Amino acid sequence: METTPPPIQPLPVITWYKIYCGFMALLYLFVVVLGLVFLVLGLTHTRTGKSDFEMLLLGIIYGGMGLVLLIPYVVALFLRPRPWVWIFGMVLICIGMNSCCLLPACVPLLIFWIKPETRAHFGRK
Repeated sequence: METTPPPIQPLPVITWYKIYCGFMALLYLFVVVLGLVFLVLGLTHTRTGKSDFEMLLLGIIYGGMGLVLLIPYVVALFLRPRPWVWIFGMVLICIGMNSCCLLPACVPLLIFWIKPETRAHFGRK
């Protein structure tokens, strides 16, 4: 008589990591939209008190940086557990630690991220 193994319970840290990545993706999507707004304002010659060049420059910087940071957080939502994905996740958590607003969420997430159970989930020793 064969017994089936009990179902594997997902680690809570993985769920919180996905929530964190989704929040960060939405945050950087907002930055991209803000960059597009600045580009449009710079191109339409509105009277905002800033020169058109400043608005264009702000639009390029916000849009570009927002897009550069949006892509990894969106990709992280769909990656399967692999050893390199654990490192990728740690990098994304550490990026969030640069903001004092996100520090209270990132520190506990990082503490649980480096635990042996999480490392084993991703196939790391």
